[in-house]
Amino acid sequence: MAEAIPPPQTKSPKGVLPPDPLFCLKGDMGPIHSLCFPVREYISTCPLLLASTEDGFVHSWNLDTNRRSHKQNMGTSIQAIHSIEEDFITQEKSGTVKLWNLRKSNYHMMKSIETYGGFCKSVLVNAELVVPHDQSTLAIIDVANMEKTRTLNPEIENVGSIMCLTQIEINSRKFILGAYETGHMVLWDFDAAQAVSSIKLIEHTTSISYDALTSKGIVGNSSCVLQVFHIDRNTLEMSIKYETSILNDGINVVKLREDGKIFAAGCWDNRIRYFSWKTLRVLAVLTEHKKPVNDIKFSPFPVSQWNSTIMAAGGQDGVISLWNIYM
Repeated sequence: MAEAIPPPQTKSPKGVLPPDPLFCLKGDMGPIHSLCFPVREYISTCPLLLASTEDGFVHSWNLDTNRRSHKQNMGTSIQAIHSIEEDFITQEKSGTVKLWNLRKSNYHMMKSIETYGGFCKSVLVNAELVVPHDQSTLAIIDVANMEKTRTLNPEIENVGSIMCLTQIEINSRKFILGAYETGHMVLWDFDAAQAVSSIKLIEHTTSISYDALTSKGIVGNSSCVLQVFHIDRNTLEMSIKYETSILNDGINVVKLREDGKIFAAGCWDNRIRYFSWKTLRVLAVLTEHKKPVNDIKFSPFPVSQWNSTIMAAGGQDGVISLWNIYM
């Protein structure tokens, strides 16, 4: 049985003032679904931030000037955006996946493929994309050719639609974690395309984030409860370790910072809560957004303008907030 720890907090701990954002990027974006810090082999900073939106636009923000450098319509309701070297990939709610390349001043679509639609965001594993497929399965797509190469089956009946995905590594092997409407979370061996274990969580899971160092992960859902799970490195069996709660129902996204010190939760009540990963206690409640937060990303490298890594959050209010969370 999971251990229940700290009671819900409605605001930052007593005596602790929440930080102000470094900057807020605004500009007729409408609801934001996905954020991406493009990574280049030859650059050790993060000069750009991409945002995909409900109306099908991708906005490119220059983080050295905090100004929008490019805006382009690339489809309808883009749920996820991924960077792959000089190119990037968009995934639409309709199921259309497109590969884009920058030519002169505009992005041009090179290839596309039709997949199963929905709200579940795809995940990029090297040069392969994992996307929702029919009958509760997942498809793995070779991005270069935009062709399906193999399928991941949950090996469990009547689990409903896939809700969220993430890529993880265990003992230097790649795995995919996916959660379904029923609350079943499945672990797949990516290369073998085989389900290896599963666990039942709270229904309507919305987001998963995993810490390879501790072999633990955090799960958000449509309730007020956050669940912490553990994966045994030898048997690959999963178990629920802890549960903690927030005041109001609904968590759209959870994201662990790479150093394993904190994680952030973007919530339906418009707040971003960040927690100590060690104790699960709320460290601060950020109230910058006026509508629910849909995505949170930590920059993999420093941003020159701020001389540090940052956290970016975007949501239904069409605003991207940038934060420097010292911990």
